Amino acid sequence: MIYLLLFSVVILGGLFAFNLQNKDKQWVKLLLSFSGAYLLSIIVFHLLPGVYERISGKTAGFLIMMGIVFQLVLELFSHGAEHGHKQSFDQKAPLLLFISLSMHAFIEGLPINEGHHLHHSYLYGILIHKLPIAIVLTTVMIETGMSKINIFAFLTAFAAMSPLAAYVGAHLEFMNSYGAYVNAFVVGILAHIGTTILFENEHSHSFNLRKFILIFAAMLIAYLT
Repeated sequence: MIYLLLFSVVILGGLFAFNLQNKDKQWVKLLLSFSGAYLLSIIVFHLLPGVYERISGKTAGFLIMMGIVFQLVLELFSHGAEHGHKQSFDQKAPLLLFISLSMHAFIEGLPINEGHHLHHSYLYGILIHKLPIAIVLTTVMIETGMSKINIFAFLTAFAAMSPLAAYVGAHLEFMNSYGAYVNAFVVGILAHIGTTILFENEHSHSFNLRKFILIFAAMLIAYLT
């Protein structure tokens, strides 16, 4: 069931992107703010305590920092699409963006079902995060003139990344032994994305108020789940 959910939310985002062309996309930014705050809260409330409980502090800190650096490298190719950016793309962008986002999606999917132990709160965070990312990816492919067949092919492959990673996380012996190390690396990746989303400046004061309310709601929901 979780594999179907992870796959379907990306396809749903792609369908939204086709219907959002030339329309107000402010709600996508709001959804990104909510997903960023929720992911960051899941890290603080759930993933981080488990990481530091299972591995030493310096090792955990090193892996978290390596996750941040890795995400910065990915963003050289994705131009920050993981947190909602889609400017500065040219005709070669869809392939580079697809590769970058697919690597990101696979790695962040590994902790979902680590060692047959489903992290429900983390799963919800990934699902919420994937919807706006799928919208951004599809929008870029549309704007660069890619055919609908190719868009569907790329989107389907991207949608398969997190379900595949969740399956690997559940069945690969490596994850049973070193899952905490992988989780620490993922914490760094998601911490960079979450903080970037939260601290990006918006010029509209009313939008900032709505963003603040969504962030607070996301933190509360993450704490209660």
